[in-house]
Amino acid sequence: MRVAQHPSYRRRSTEFRRKTWGNMFGGLLREARPERGRSVEEATRAAGMEVSEWDAVEAGQVPKDWAEVCRMTDALGVDRGWAAALVMFCHEAWD
Repeated sequence: MRVAQHPSYRRRSTEFRRKTWGNMFGGLLREARPERGRSVEEATRAAGMEVSEWDAVEAGQVPKDWAEVCRMTDALGVDRGWAAALVMFCHEAWD
């Protein structure tokens, strides 16, 4: 069996991709927040989230669902098209 076909390799590869793309998603959101003039506290209040939840997303933990993505991007004042493009770009974070 080739290494790339071994189940543990595929599992680690999937975990690596999710973490990498989750970090990309969080990083792009983290860059957008100050560009929109929002502190973490202001953004979390507007999104109806806890600071720890927002910080976790910026650190690479992806939102649970589309509704959470929308609450976060709405809190930043960005349109849903940008949110959809961001999710599509980083889709492997959820795969």
